[in-house]
Amino acid sequence: MENLTFLALTELLISIIIGILLLYVTFSIINKFIRLRHNISYDNISFSIFISSIIFSVGYLIADIKQPILNTLRLLNENPEYTGNIYVDGIKYSVMFIIIIVSIIFLINYLSFYLFSVMTQTLDEFEEIKNNNVAVAIISGVIIITISVMLKDSLYFLLDTFVPYPETPNLS
Repeated sequence: MENLTFLALTELLISIIIGILLLYVTFSIINKFIRLRHNISYDNISFSIFISSIIFSVGYLIADIKQPILNTLRLLNENPEYTGNIYVDGIKYSVMFIIIIVSIIFLINYLSFYLFSVMTQTLDEFEEIKNNNVAVAIISGVIIITISVMLKDSLYFLLDTFVPYPETPNLS
């Protein structure tokens, strides 16, 4: 019962800290590097649609990050040969998973928007968003969300390769 409570509290804490932190950082980066750089006002509907799609993409892609972290903690905690500190190693694995997922989320969102830019070479997307072109914002947002949906399973498969699963016997 004690291990189950520990894992439940750990999952809750991870979800709150990672979720809030990454969404805040995402909004801050978008605000600084897009809104301010292109002089877009907060009351711009197109910008709201665009930023909402990016925030949704980030939230969607990080929603399951706690599972590889909890699997790692569970495996370390249940391993009788494990002699390390569960909290220190849990933090190490968590930081590693977060660095990997944040890097890939940044890459996914950048490539999604780049794809839209390549598809619409005659269009200045940020100028259109600044001019409140809702159609451009919706299409770019849908591309970002769709690519996030397509890549989520692959992303978590990659993270799962870092979980210290025990060796399985070879039955050959």
